[in-house]
Amino acid sequence: MFLALFLFLISDMAQAHQTSLTPSGKELFWATPQVPMVIGTSTSDLTASQIQNIILESMGQWNQSSSAKIHSSTSSVNQIKFVENYPYGSAVLGMTQLTYNSAGAIQSAVITLNDDYTFRGAPGFYPTGQVYLGDVVTHEMGHLFGMSHSEVLDSSMFYSSFSGQSTVSYDDKTGIRKKYDSSYGTISGYVKGGNNIGVLGAHVQAISRRTGEASGVISDETGHFSLEGLDLEDTYYLYISPVKNSSSLPGYFSNVQDEFCPGKYAGSFYSACGRDSDGRPYGIDVSYQQPFVDVGTVSISCNLKTNLDYDRSKNDGSNVVVDLWDFVSDQSYEKSFVGWFRNKTSEWVNPSWFNDTSTKWSPTDKFLIDLTGLNNPSGKVLKVALVSHPMGGQLEYEMELFQYGTKLSGAGGKREFQPLTETHKIDFSSYIELGHLNDVNLFEVRLQAKVLTSTVAAATFPSLSLFSSETHLPYLLIASLWEKTPEGFLQPILNNRQILSDNSSCLDAPYTYAVNRARSTESSTQSTTQPTTPGTSCGTIDPPDDGPSGQLLLIMMGFLLAMISSSLLKYSKKFLS
Repeated sequence: MFLALFLFLISDMAQAHQTSLTPSGKELFWATPQVPMVIGTSTSDLTASQIQNIILESMGQWNQSSSAKIHSSTSSVNQIKFVENYPYGSAVLGMTQLTYNSAGAIQSAVITLNDDYTFRGAPGFYPTGQVYLGDVVTHEMGHLFGMSHSEVLDSSMFYSSFSGQSTVSYDDKTGIRKKYDSSYGTISGYVKGGNNIGVLGAHVQAISRRTGEASGVISDETGHFSLEGLDLEDTYYLYISPVKNSSSLPGYFSNVQDEFCPGKYAGSFYSACGRDSDGRPYGIDVSYQQPFVDVGTVSISCNLKTNLDYDRSKNDGSNVVVDLWDFVSDQSYEKSFVGWFRNKTSEWVNPSWFNDTSTKWSPTDKFLIDLTGLNNPSGKVLKVALVSHPMGGQLEYEMELFQYGTKLSGAGGKREFQPLTETHKIDFSSYIELGHLNDVNLFEVRLQAKVLTSTVAAATFPSLSLFSSETHLPYLLIASLWEKTPEGFLQPILNNRQILSDNSSCLDAPYTYAVNRARSTESSTQSTTQPTTPGTSCGTIDPPDDGPSGQLLLIMMGFLLAMISSSLLKYSKKFLS
């Protein structure tokens, strides 16, 4: 029998991986994923009813995500409880302890919560650094199911705390489906650089055409990745970037490198060979007819792949209108485009609009969508979506839509404040019902950007300094056709096309070299590293003096409340395990 401990502690540990592993590489899992749990409510923080409701809500979040279930029980070895005189110190907020056998099958789970700390009973962004109990419980229940950490920014399993973490994201759902379900989609392939060499530690995100949400995974030492648990009847765009905190990856990934280009490679979208300079990432359709898609080889890129004519017009200030979609010449049902705005240190023309204290909007990006050649437009709907959050750029956007030269009232989008979590949603979409007469189905999209203020950025991106950027500022614009079902719902129209080519013949990153994954043994333990930034984070610590014997496997990841002033806590994020 082995033991794994997941706690909250001060450190900068992160994992761009969604499945907890034993040191020998076996996944942790429940052989029968119907988990009874005794709920303990003994604490002075909140009433028993409040605690019961918060924990049941966290259970419900995961129960709605897959066939794996957790439920309240009056008798079980599995428990969640508050513990006084916490053995791991006053700053540790919670711990998940798993016992499992040599195959990785979990035998029991105990979540302990630090009763020496006062938890908050309502969700929200607390400027003085308090933590909502549900944010901790939902995260820890992910560990209970054998989930590890993710670098997808809105994931409950992201290692840094943020408001809204009590609600599982699309990334969390795909991660648990991967472990316990099989009736979903998969996109797999290999991330490689020059000389056809696989890249260890590339972060691959699949961004959904339906929702703009992302699911992420990290590539292994051969460059292989497998994004599983994806919703069917959807189109996905792959965004490949380096991991943000490679020094704190699990032991398997401690050798990760990212200096395969003249400088570190930047994030970029997967495009088919021959189209890597037109700024149009390849949409990968996953459907009931084609649930498993192998894209073959995906190249890391030394630069963001954008349209050359668009780049020139941005640099000379002309900002020409981009022909995003002409249905006559390209009879597909979705089109996408990678755009960008200038950064603070840019040498390009007139970057003065980008100023942290300025309210000035950028010059306008303009896009033309010509659907006048679409047969039978009746019942069809055009969706225009702006996605930037998964890429971490510290900008907000404003979008206006015009139809046949007339601005559409109520269409478009902009940053939206979310009162419940007191955070900000910077991605948005708009739906336009097509006219019955083809001539009117000519649209223009206008986009402007503005730098996020420091307060809004802190409430938008967890672990702001590591996982967001002031210099790499791409966005993804997605235009797609939808149709109404007999039940009145909107359903995307998929192309159901085959992958045209992989990137084997157009690999970037000329300095790529082979990097082997680090190896460890069943008896190994990990050591603690001190934080470079105050916060609450995931790391590895030694057990209490009366803890498990050295014969047991110890993987301890923690969640500590940072000892920093309220003035710093006001705009900083805490890090979770």
